[in-house]
Formats: sequence, C-alpha cells, structure tokens
Amino acid sequence: MKNFMEPESVALIGITRNSGPSAFNLMENMIRFGFPGDIYPVNPSAGKILGKKAYSDVGEIKKKIDLAIISTPRQTTIDILKECVAANIKAAIVVNQGFNDADSRGKEMQREMSEMARNNGIRILGPNTLGVINNFNNFTTSFMPLTKEKAPVGVICQSGIHFVAPREFSGKIGKAIDLGNSCDIGFYDALKYFGNDPDIKIIAIHMEGLSQGKEFYSLARKVVKEKPIIFHKTGSSETGARAALSHSGSMAGNYKIYKAAFKQIGLTVLETGGQMSDAVKTLLYLPVMKGNRVGVITYSGGAGIMGSDSVERYGLRLASLLPETIHETAKLSPDWMPLGNPLDIWPAVMLEGARKAYSVALKTVLSDPNVDGVLCIALAPLPEFSFLDVSDALNEVMDNFPAPKPVVVWTYGPNTGDTARRFETKKKIMAYHTIERATWALSLLRDRYKSVIKESTK
Repeated sequence: MKNFMEPESVALIGITRNSGPSAFNLMENMIRFGFPGDIYPVNPSAGKILGKKAYSDVGEIKKKIDLAIISTPRQTTIDILKECVAANIKAAIVVNQGFNDADSRGKEMQREMSEMARNNGIRILGPNTLGVINNFNNFTTSFMPLTKEKAPVGVICQSGIHFVAPREFSGKIGKAIDLGNSCDIGFYDALKYFGNDPDIKIIAIHMEGLSQGKEFYSLARKVVKEKPIIFHKTGSSETGARAALSHSGSMAGNYKIYKAAFKQIGLTVLETGGQMSDAVKTLLYLPVMKGNRVGVITYSGGAGIMGSDSVERYGLRLASLLPETIHETAKLSPDWMPLGNPLDIWPAVMLEGARKAYSVALKTVLSDPNVDGVLCIALAPLPEFSFLDVSDALNEVMDNFPAPKPVVVWTYGPNTGDTARRFETKKKIMAYHTIERATWALSLLRDRYKSVIKESTK
C-alpha cells in the first residue's frame, strides 16, 4: 500500500485541461493539497496542463512512476492498465464507474482487471473510487475538495461520501482508503496497512460487502488488540443489499453473521453510520471503563432520572456512592437536600456557584472506588450566563486527577455547540448531543475493556 499512500511520483492519466472549482481537476486539487512529489499529466490532446508538460501516454514519461491514476472512459481502462504494466508501474487507481456496478461488459472488464493484478505484478485500487487521502503526507487522489487534518484516524470505505463529508461520518480523517468496487485491493489489504501504521490509532470501517472474509476476520482479531476498530455495515436490509450491489458491485452478505462475528472478537459494531463520529472520539480520547458502575452528576432531578434510564438501557448500572463522596457535596448543599446517585447539585450551585459545586462533585465522584465512569449533565448557556458554564472548571479537575476514568457530558440548552467544543478542548472530557449518546459512549468503553483489554491480560 505504500505506493498508494506515500508515492513520490504520480501519473495522472486522462486529466482535464480545464481548471477552477467546476472542473474538478484532480491535478489542481493535488497541488493545492500540498503534494511534494512529481506529477506527470497524461493527455494526448494537451501540450501543458497547469504549467506542467503533458504526455501522450505513460510510456513517454521515461521516469519512475510510483502510482498511476486513471480517469478515462471505461472502454480505455484495460489498454491503459496494460501500458502501466509495460512501464513497470506497480500501483494504479481506477477512478471511473461502469464496471461491476454496471452491465455485463463492465463486469467482464472488472474480471480482466482482477486477472491483470494477479498475473502482472500491479496492484489496483477501485474502480469507482476517489482513491486515498494521506494528511500526514499532504497527498490525496480525490478530485473533490477535502478537509486537511492530521488526526490519528484511518478510514476504510467503499464510497467517496466518507471522504467528502467526514464530520457526518468518522468525524475526522487522517488517512483514508476508498476501495470502490475492490477489483484487487480490498478490506484485508487496507486493514493490514492501517494496523501497521504508527500514525493511526483507531480504524473506522464503512463496509458494503466483503471478500476474503476468513482472512479479514483473522487479521481484525489481531489488530483490534492494539487499535480500536469501529465497524458499520451498510446494505444490512434487503433493499440496502440490492443498492450495495448496484453501487459497488459488492455482495452485501448476511448482516447478522457479520455483526455476531465481529462483536465476538472485540470490534465496535454500529447500527447506524450516524454513530460513527461519536464512537471515534470516544475510543480515541477516553480511557477504557473497567466496570459498569456509573456516577451521574446533574443540575436537574428530571435529567438525573433520564440518566438513570439510559444507564440501564445500555447495560450499565448506577454506582453505590460511598458516604464520604456524598458528604463532600452535602457540605455545599442545604440541609434539607437528600443526595444520592444521581447526584443532584443544583441547590449547591445556587449556594456556592456552578464552578465550585460541580468541581467538588466531579472530584469526589471520580475518587470514589465504587465508580468506573462518570456521566455529567451540564448546561450550555448563552454568553451572558457564562457563570453557569463549567467546562473550564471540569477540565481543571481532570488535569489534576491521576486515575484514568472516563468522563462524558451531555450538554443541554441554547448554546450546545460552543459549550461542547469547550468541554473537548483538552480531549479529556467528551461531549454528546443527547443523554443516550453520552451513556452509549460509556458502554463502548466498558465493552472495549471487557472484550479486548481484559481478555488480552488473561
């Protein structure tokens, strides 16, 4: 995979002469992205493209090419791949559609590509793909504009939508591989690359269908012991499976079998793609939870009841707080206020202020040996009520708390976006838009410890 992710020289075959946003010019996008290597445009109808000499075919270049990117009409693809083989190019990305996702002729051409990869020493990514992103090397093969972020997140997918809209899916992308129709390079190859990549700490997979299932399962069982793997299988319904076949030519397979097998070896299996960004940030930044006992700290008695329901829904339970834990918060509260878990601190807030009351509560609950993780319920006030914003105060508690226990927060109110970002500034507390998402996040950390970390120490 090195030639795909870290090339020093690239041939762009079929590159357009047009430029500007409406041209979707891959070469222009690659230069803007900051790729430091050599780019060789191949277009027999152009003398120069974006100031670089254009070649009539790859054989004319006469220099070492690590990667060829082919974006020509499908009927020319096989002949161009043969030219790449003759030029000793070892890696190629086929961008265009019209192969396994199309008619019988397209399926036949994809079979020819697979045979060429097996028999001629060339690896092929695609067809029907945006290719790769490597934000650590300022490299992309996408003709669509992308966000650059050196996050330790590796994404493997079968659709370019995950490249173009990462915040709606994985949240962040450091490196990504769009497998497309997978005529050659598949999930096994991509997982092996990210499993050995020191830049990548967590792997997010969006899968339509899988070949090499046995090999992938065996590899995933090894990789997940070192790096969390988050898995979302699309095409799980009957209609979704048909759509997967028409989109990437992938047989969707039996979702229940995928789900059971991957959960068994410790993968985090998601029901919806919308859960991916929360799962990524949870497993990337928060410590595992070594039990299922949750301390709930709340401004609101009603929200505490909601938290109790959510804790039980995700297979967790309310911790039995020690008397001394409750006593520390009781000292800030009116004598008439009964305290327990959930720990309702609003009366203490009214007497001592939000920052002091919440800081004392979080510190004592975290220190309680009966607590494995903490769910905080906090207001997201408008700027004129900033005295109710406890994000800085709780981060200060985390700075001075040595024991690794996860803390999640549900923020509610008129300013959730800004408040959530302030909570996450130091990456020690993660914020969620619903109380169910926050509690679910704790369950992921419990599952990660129970199925992977604890098992590996036996």
